[in-house]
Amino acid sequence: MANTNNPRMRTFSHLVFLLISSCLLFVDASTDTILHGQSITASNTIVSAGNGFELGFFNPGNGSSTMNYYLGIWYKSISEQTVVWVANRDYPFTDSSVALLISADGNLVIVKGKISYTLTNISSNGNTSATLLDSGNLVLRDETSGDLLWESFDYPSHSLLPGMKLGRFNNWFYWKRWSLISWKSREDPSPGVFSLESDPLGMHQFFIRKGYQKYWTSGVWNGKSFPMIPDMTAHNINITFSFNPSGGYFTYSVTDASVTIIIVLDVSGKLQLLLWSETNHQWDLLWSQPSQQCEVDAYCGAFSSCSQKALRFCQCLPGFEPLSIENWNAGDMSGGCARKAPLQCSNRSQANWKKDQFLRISKVRLPVNPVILQHRGASDCKSAFLGNCSCSAYAYGSDGCSIWSEDLFNVEQLTNDDPHRRDFYLKLADSEFLSRGKNNGIASIVLVAW
Repeated sequence: MANTNNPRMRTFSHLVFLLISSCLLFVDASTDTILHGQSITASNTIVSAGNGFELGFFNPGNGSSTMNYYLGIWYKSISEQTVVWVANRDYPFTDSSVALLISADGNLVIVKGKISYTLTNISSNGNTSATLLDSGNLVLRDETSGDLLWESFDYPSHSLLPGMKLGRFNNWFYWKRWSLISWKSREDPSPGVFSLESDPLGMHQFFIRKGYQKYWTSGVWNGKSFPMIPDMTAHNINITFSFNPSGGYFTYSVTDASVTIIIVLDVSGKLQLLLWSETNHQWDLLWSQPSQQCEVDAYCGAFSSCSQKALRFCQCLPGFEPLSIENWNAGDMSGGCARKAPLQCSNRSQANWKKDQFLRISKVRLPVNPVILQHRGASDCKSAFLGNCSCSAYAYGSDGCSIWSEDLFNVEQLTNDDPHRRDFYLKLADSEFLSRGKNNGIASIVLVAW
């Protein structure tokens, strides 16, 4: 049932509603625009000029006894109804006597009986129109000036169409966040438990969250792609990542206009790139992330490594042991690992002080969230690491010097032929090296699955 405490709802007197509804005209099915005084009901729609998208009311129940009506946008030319945007996903209407109209003050409003749901909150002279574009974007414009007042692309649902933004922007005059939220189920478009959003700390990466908990990370943008989506640009799409001190956003375009491609955050928490197949009349999956257990954020906890090919996915890094052996043996490794021996970096004044050493961990995916020091050589990278007691690991490569402070997460063991395999240097107490061969304070190990 509807929740009349919803802050976006308004109650009209029955008389006012009758006066408004009696003056409404249904839009022509061949138009792409709603003008003041026109409406869309459960029995009619508008279609974009190029016949690409359709706007109207739909019932996602698939034959169930529950009749919930949502205003949405879906592909017009695809045989399988694929909804890409939902307006009132937090407030379904329960029967077909529902209409979308432009109110007297120029805003888009869904009405049923004496109840209305306001989609937009703009100030205007009341002379506005709403047009569905061939991009799938619903725009509200001032009819007099032609100025854009509102667009659905600024309020994504669970899908990212070409040209839509994902990220955030914030300055003294304007604040905006573009994120995706999954459906609750395949037949329920209300907000689900998974969301895709940009890193709030400003790192050029994206997180999938399950509730408030980080579930997966894309890795930091390297100028061409995100590390955890290595094949992102291999399927007729161009990626653009724009950023400045006020924020940043990701968007994409399709290089082949004859194909239909969409990015979706699925109800299961997977970010998917889909391609419509006219031959098979179905969506083909091009890639899906996270594709493996080891790609779930912090699945093995801190100071551990994950191997997709091992009998047990997780193992502690050398020099570490499970923080809770009971949880670890029970199959819950999310608590991670703790050092067996404390570092001595901060105890230099003590008589028995021994310098901490490095252990080279080879053929792995590097931990997430490094601090990147560009234009640093290998020796400068090592010096920056040695000069900071809070640093726990470092790596050096073509992309510069990477340093990690405190806990390490998402180390993944890779195969010999994996192009993403890297080495990094883990700081350990000198006592951990008594049984290891050393070379100038550096030992080496290749993680072995078990």
